[in-house]
Amino acid sequence: MDRLLALKGACVLLAALPLAACQSDRVCTLIGTPVGIQVDVAPPISERVAAAEMEVCQAGTCRPAKLELHRADQGGAAGFGDVAGLRKEPAQVSLKLTDSRGEPVVERDIQVMPRGRFPNGPDCGEGGPNARVRVDGQGLLHEVP
Repeated sequence: MDRLLALKGACVLLAALPLAACQSDRVCTLIGTPVGIQVDVAPPISERVAAAEMEVCQAGTCRPAKLELHRADQGGAAGFGDVAGLRKEPAQVSLKLTDSRGEPVVERDIQVMPRGRFPNGPDCGEGGPNARVRVDGQGLLHEVP
């Protein structure tokens, strides 16, 4: 047992030990960070929205991102669009929200800067990049850091 403790103190990775930072006793979970764009829609716009479409363009390549909005507990709606290959560089997000007749409620673009996230804190490493866009009650888009 003393030998095992000495190896841990020397920061040697053993399969029997949990993954932890060498200078701390912090254990990092396997929680991941989704790669893509989070969209939050405020009332009263959210009350009129029946469907959403999103396209994300980066470095000359555009990709559609499946986005399903769900009603939020505090009012409004929220959803996440997975964007494979999203990088930490400027991205153009085109968002189209339509009503039950298919008529546009919001159809706007915004430039965002995807960032790496730290779901377990900075000692446990960076997760995949993502960005967050908020649609306010007037239908304007805002990036949320």
